Amino acid sequence: MTAYARPSSVDEALALLAEDGAVPLGGGTDLAGQVDRGLRRPHVLVDLQAAGLDAIVDRDEGVEIGAAVTLAALLDAPVLSPYEALVIAASTAASPLLRTVGTVGGNLCQHTRCWYYRSPELTCWLGGGDTCYAQLGDHRKHNLEPGDCISAHPSDLAPALAACGATVVVRSPDAERVLPVLDLYRRPTAESRSLLGLAAGELVTAVRLPAPPDASAYVRAGERQAFSFPLVAVAAARRGDAVRVVAAGVANVPRELDPLDPLAGLPGHPQTGWKRDLLAALVERAVDALA
Repeated sequence: MTAYARPSSVDEALALLAEDGAVPLGGGTDLAGQVDRGLRRPHVLVDLQAAGLDAIVDRDEGVEIGAAVTLAALLDAPVLSPYEALVIAASTAASPLLRTVGTVGGNLCQHTRCWYYRSPELTCWLGGGDTCYAQLGDHRKHNLEPGDCISAHPSDLAPALAACGATVVVRSPDAERVLPVLDLYRRPTAESRSLLGLAAGELVTAVRLPAPPDASAYVRAGERQAFSFPLVAVAAARRGDAVRVVAAGVANVPRELDPLDPLAGLPGHPQTGWKRDLLAALVERAVDALA
């Protein structure tokens, strides 16, 4: 890193992020680890804490959440209490201390926790190499989909927001677009190894929730109660008779599931059969909680 900037507006932040090597900084709970391991080498850190992205406001019968809102702030916002899946997801993410600094945008856009991808000694397929070391080695905690990379998506907020029908606001210096939460993500290809569908200079500035669902639920399994990323997480929401189920930890990206056949397209790998069993159990539990 050669420079640090703390813009006082979104427009100023976007102008800075248009520069080569500029990287947005929210709480830094993931970015610090990326920099430490050499995964990111930013020339400019653009601190978003003073850019006006930290508000939670009523909007068109729903709620808009700024990207710099902390996970802890989600838990203290009465306007979000009808979105039970989101509140539970925020309460289980990371640890109480990290939730005071970790942000909504950062949680959605964090990198995979695959230990091969994070290793400073390896360059895996996702990191630009030619080998998915997980498929050759220990992949007990990896995903259930076939592909060149079997990393697992780690966000707690993404499935909860997606199940509730949220959209994300993405801005660049020249444009703004609003897209469903699941469209923020992409499966990596040989041409582009990124797991995010953001162009250079684009920034997630907010999340918009529609009116609350009739009922929602979030269940997850991790190695510990606190400071543990979900091994498998399932969010479910019901509007009338329609039920939507979204999971994390089972694919490269958050994945919408058929409530009646949640294992479809998720054959697993030699060491991940237990994840299939766990996913089926968590889907059943989440859907039952909607009654």
